[in-house]
Amino acid sequence: MKPQLEKLTFETSSSFLARRFKRPYFDAPWHYHPEFELTYIVQGSGQRFVADSVQPFAEGDLVLLGSYLPHFWRNGSEFYQPDSPLLAESVVVQFPQALIDDFLAKVPDFKSIMALIKQSVFGIQFSEESTEKVREKLLYLPHLSEGFRLVTLLDILLVLSQDTSPTLLASAAYRITVDDAETERMKRILDFTLAHFQAEISLETIAEIAHLTVPAFCRYFKKRTQKTYIEFLNQLKISYAGKLLTDSELSVAQVGLECGFHNLSNFHQLFKRQTGLSPLQYKKANHK
Repeated sequence: MKPQLEKLTFETSSSFLARRFKRPYFDAPWHYHPEFELTYIVQGSGQRFVADSVQPFAEGDLVLLGSYLPHFWRNGSEFYQPDSPLLAESVVVQFPQALIDDFLAKVPDFKSIMALIKQSVFGIQFSEESTEKVREKLLYLPHLSEGFRLVTLLDILLVLSQDTSPTLLASAAYRITVDDAETERMKRILDFTLAHFQAEISLETIAEIAHLTVPAFCRYFKKRTQKTYIEFLNQLKISYAGKLLTDSELSVAQVGLECGFHNLSNFHQLFKRQTGLSPLQYKKANHK
């Protein structure tokens, strides 16, 4: 997918940015930037979009994103309700290629970090065990001064580089083409899909949103995401279904309907294909 380019400004006193955000919901658009990004979710839940990966996120989620890898976090619909008491909070660390080229790459002791940086081209979700090891460091990182920030960041990256069970997010086939002319088109496609995925979205409707014919839209979407629009739409529906099965008291049939599946058999089949479990098995294993 084609995101918006974000331009970051670094203070002269620091070689990277470390910030903590707290707001009613995450509001950053679908975007990319040349800097690498480490994002930790302090509180909040919803869907995480990284390249062609769509997955639910919740408190404790920690991912490292490579340079120019498109991404955004969208909270669940309950965060957007009037007078909602819910909050979305994150720690975001962003560092430039220069920090890697001018420092990390020149120190042999950091070869494990360099291997981690190389993998980040796909986006990396870290295991709960590794995340817990760096959680406190991430929380106080934005409040440290001068060199202490850099030393702590290196400590965090060294610990994460030893993770034995990380998850790569983007598919091996994903490719990014930076073309600002397509930014608005892909933003329209994504915005409309997120707003209406619980209802029926026909190819004719989404092609019209993209200002393309149906065949042209299908080629356009498949070329940029390595999957068809229907595959992407079903992936989004199943991810949302997993959240409802975990967090709500709705029955399996009600969840299917809530996610836009009017054929219960089709819902079961797609859900098991994506998660490896039937909706009922998933509910029993994950229901809070």
